[in-house]
Amino acid sequence: MTTPEDILATTAWGDLEHAYGSAEDLPELLKPLLNGETADFAAAMHTLNWNLTHQGTLYSATLPAARYVVSVLTDPRTRAGKAAMLSWLDAVAGSAIEFEEFDHEPDADACREAIPTFYPAVAANFEHPNPIVRVAARRAALTMLYRPALEPERAAAAPHLLAEIELLTDSEQGVVRDAVQQWGAA
Repeated sequence: MTTPEDILATTAWGDLEHAYGSAEDLPELLKPLLNGETADFAAAMHTLNWNLTHQGTLYSATLPAARYVVSVLTDPRTRAGKAAMLSWLDAVAGSAIEFEEFDHEPDADACREAIPTFYPAVAANFEHPNPIVRVAARRAALTMLYRPALEPERAAAAPHLLAEIELLTDSEQGVVRDAVQQWGAA
Protein backbone atom coordinates (compact mmCIF):
# COMPACT_ATOMS: atom_id res chain seq x y z
CA MET A 1 0.00 0.00 0.00
CA THR A 2 1.31 3.42 -0.93
CA THR A 3 1.64 5.77 2.02
CA PRO A 4 1.33 9.55 1.92
CA GLU A 5 5.06 9.76 2.60
CA ASP A 6 5.76 7.48 -0.39
CA ILE A 7 3.83 9.80 -2.70
CA LEU A 8 5.71 12.85 -1.47
CA ALA A 9 9.07 11.08 -1.74
CA THR A 10 8.63 9.39 -5.12
CA THR A 11 6.94 12.14 -7.11
CA ALA A 12 9.29 14.21 -9.28
CA TRP A 13 7.86 17.49 -7.96
CA GLY A 14 10.61 19.57 -9.55
CA ASP A 15 9.38 18.47 -12.99
CA LEU A 16 5.86 19.70 -12.24
CA GLU A 17 4.27 23.11 -11.95
CA HIS A 18 1.58 24.85 -9.96
CA ALA A 19 0.12 28.34 -10.25
CA TYR A 20 3.30 29.99 -9.02
CA GLY A 21 5.96 27.99 -10.87
CA SER A 22 7.93 24.91 -9.92
CA ALA A 23 6.19 22.43 -7.63
CA GLU A 24 9.41 21.44 -5.89
CA ASP A 25 8.11 23.22 -2.77
CA LEU A 26 4.98 21.07 -2.49
CA PRO A 27 6.24 18.15 -0.37
CA GLU A 28 6.99 20.43 2.57
CA LEU A 29 3.84 22.47 2.02
CA LEU A 30 1.56 19.41 1.84
CA LYS A 31 3.01 17.34 4.71
CA PRO A 32 0.82 19.06 7.33
CA LEU A 33 -2.32 17.57 5.79
CA LEU A 34 -1.33 14.34 7.51
CA ASN A 35 -0.22 15.68 10.88
CA GLY A 36 -3.31 17.85 11.36
CA GLU A 37 -1.65 20.71 13.25
CA THR A 38 -4.16 23.55 12.98
CA ALA A 39 -2.00 26.39 11.65
CA ASP A 40 0.08 24.11 9.43
CA PHE A 41 -3.04 22.36 8.15
CA ALA A 42 -4.62 25.69 7.22
CA ALA A 43 -1.47 26.64 5.32
CA ALA A 44 -1.50 23.28 3.49
CA MET A 45 -5.14 23.78 2.49
CA HIS A 46 -4.26 27.27 1.29
CA THR A 47 -1.58 25.67 -0.89
CA LEU A 48 -4.08 23.20 -2.36
CA ASN A 49 -6.60 25.92 -3.10
CA TRP A 50 -4.29 28.64 -4.38
CA ASN A 51 -1.37 26.76 -5.91
CA LEU A 52 -3.13 23.74 -7.39
CA THR A 53 -6.69 24.82 -8.27
CA HIS A 54 -6.26 28.55 -8.58
CA GLN A 55 -9.42 29.99 -10.19
CA GLY A 56 -10.44 26.50 -11.27
CA THR A 57 -7.26 25.91 -13.25
CA LEU A 58 -5.52 22.56 -12.85
CA TYR A 59 -1.76 22.18 -13.12
CA SER A 60 0.67 19.34 -13.72
CA ALA A 61 1.18 19.09 -9.94
CA THR A 62 -2.56 18.91 -9.19
CA LEU A 63 -2.95 15.20 -9.90
CA PRO A 64 -0.02 14.07 -7.72
CA ALA A 65 -1.27 16.38 -4.97
CA ALA A 66 -4.74 14.85 -5.31
CA ARG A 67 -3.22 11.39 -5.00
CA TYR A 68 -1.51 12.57 -1.82
CA VAL A 69 -4.82 13.91 -0.46
CA VAL A 70 -6.54 10.60 -1.27
CA SER A 71 -3.80 8.71 0.58
CA VAL A 72 -4.12 11.05 3.57
CA LEU A 73 -7.91 10.57 3.62
CA THR A 74 -7.48 6.80 3.81
CA ASP A 75 -4.57 6.85 6.26
CA PRO A 76 -5.63 5.79 9.78
CA ARG A 77 -3.40 8.51 11.25
CA THR A 78 -5.63 11.22 9.75
CA ARG A 79 -7.96 12.48 12.43
CA ALA A 80 -8.92 15.98 11.30
CA GLY A 81 -9.42 18.07 8.21
CA LYS A 82 -11.23 15.47 6.14
CA ALA A 83 -14.12 17.76 5.20
CA ALA A 84 -11.73 20.36 3.79
CA MET A 85 -9.77 17.76 1.84
CA LEU A 86 -12.96 16.19 0.48
CA SER A 87 -14.18 19.62 -0.62
CA TRP A 88 -10.88 20.20 -2.40
CA LEU A 89 -11.15 16.85 -4.22
CA ASP A 90 -14.68 17.89 -5.21
CA ALA A 91 -13.24 21.11 -6.66
CA VAL A 92 -10.57 19.17 -8.58
CA ALA A 93 -13.17 16.80 -10.02
CA GLY A 94 -15.51 19.66 -10.88
CA SER A 95 -12.80 21.62 -12.65
CA ALA A 96 -11.59 18.55 -14.52
CA ILE A 97 -15.11 17.76 -15.70
CA GLU A 98 -15.78 21.37 -16.65
CA PHE A 99 -12.67 21.46 -18.84
CA GLU A 100 -13.72 18.31 -20.70
CA GLU A 101 -15.22 20.39 -23.51
CA PHE A 102 -11.84 21.99 -24.26
CA ASP A 103 -9.13 20.37 -26.34
CA HIS A 104 -5.52 20.25 -25.22
CA GLU A 105 -5.98 20.57 -21.48
CA PRO A 106 -3.67 17.70 -20.47
CA ASP A 107 -3.65 18.54 -16.75
CA ALA A 108 -7.46 18.57 -16.61
CA ASP A 109 -7.59 15.42 -18.75
CA ALA A 110 -5.24 13.61 -16.35
CA CYS A 111 -7.29 14.63 -13.31
CA ARG A 112 -10.55 13.69 -15.01
CA GLU A 113 -9.20 10.23 -15.87
CA ALA A 114 -8.12 9.75 -12.24
CA ILE A 115 -11.52 10.56 -10.71
CA PRO A 116 -12.45 6.86 -10.38
CA THR A 117 -9.31 6.33 -8.30
CA PHE A 118 -10.33 9.16 -5.95
CA TYR A 119 -13.85 7.85 -5.44
CA PRO A 120 -13.16 5.02 -2.93
CA ALA A 121 -11.55 7.46 -0.49
CA VAL A 122 -14.58 9.73 -0.85
CA ALA A 123 -17.10 6.90 -0.40
CA ALA A 124 -15.22 5.67 2.67
CA ASN A 125 -16.41 8.84 4.42
CA PHE A 126 -20.14 8.42 3.75
CA GLU A 127 -20.64 7.13 7.30
CA HIS A 128 -18.04 9.28 9.09
CA PRO A 129 -19.15 10.23 12.62
CA ASN A 130 -18.89 13.95 11.82
CA PRO A 131 -21.86 15.19 9.75
CA ILE A 132 -19.72 17.89 8.12
CA VAL A 133 -17.39 15.19 6.76
CA ARG A 134 -20.35 13.09 5.61
CA VAL A 135 -21.84 16.04 3.71
CA ALA A 136 -18.47 16.89 2.11
CA ALA A 137 -18.05 13.25 1.05
CA ARG A 138 -21.54 13.15 -0.45
CA ARG A 139 -21.01 16.39 -2.36
CA ALA A 140 -17.70 15.14 -3.78
CA ALA A 141 -19.24 11.78 -4.64
CA LEU A 142 -22.12 13.41 -6.49
CA THR A 143 -19.68 15.31 -8.69
CA MET A 144 -17.55 12.23 -9.33
CA LEU A 145 -20.45 9.86 -10.00
CA TYR A 146 -21.26 11.71 -13.21
CA ARG A 147 -18.16 10.10 -14.74
CA PRO A 148 -19.16 7.14 -16.94
CA ALA A 149 -16.48 4.96 -15.31
CA LEU A 150 -18.31 5.29 -11.99
CA GLU A 151 -21.74 4.38 -13.32
CA PRO A 152 -21.56 0.96 -11.60
CA GLU A 153 -21.18 2.75 -8.24
CA ARG A 154 -24.31 4.87 -8.56
CA ALA A 155 -26.87 2.42 -7.20
CA ALA A 156 -24.77 1.69 -4.10
CA ALA A 157 -24.10 5.40 -3.55
CA ALA A 158 -27.72 6.53 -3.91
CA PRO A 159 -28.86 5.66 -0.36
CA HIS A 160 -25.84 7.51 1.05
CA LEU A 161 -26.48 10.54 -1.12
CA LEU A 162 -30.10 10.64 0.00
CA ALA A 163 -29.30 10.03 3.68
CA GLU A 164 -29.56 13.14 5.82
CA ILE A 165 -30.50 15.13 2.74
CA GLU A 166 -31.85 17.80 5.06
CA LEU A 167 -28.22 18.76 5.80
CA LEU A 168 -27.97 20.10 2.24
CA THR A 169 -29.35 23.35 0.90
CA ASP A 170 -32.70 23.19 -0.88
CA SER A 171 -31.04 23.51 -4.28
CA GLU A 172 -28.50 20.79 -3.45
CA GLN A 173 -31.33 18.51 -2.33
CA GLY A 174 -32.97 18.98 -5.72
CA VAL A 175 -29.74 18.19 -7.55
CA VAL A 176 -29.24 15.01 -5.52
CA ARG A 177 -32.81 13.83 -6.02
CA ASP A 178 -32.66 14.58 -9.78
CA ALA A 179 -29.34 12.75 -10.16
CA VAL A 180 -30.51 9.68 -8.26
CA GLN A 181 -33.72 9.61 -10.27
CA GLN A 182 -31.84 10.09 -13.56
CA TRP A 183 -29.55 7.19 -12.65
CA GLY A 184 -32.57 5.00 -11.97
CA ALA A 185 -31.31 4.43 -8.45
CA ALA A 186 -34.31 5.92 -6.64
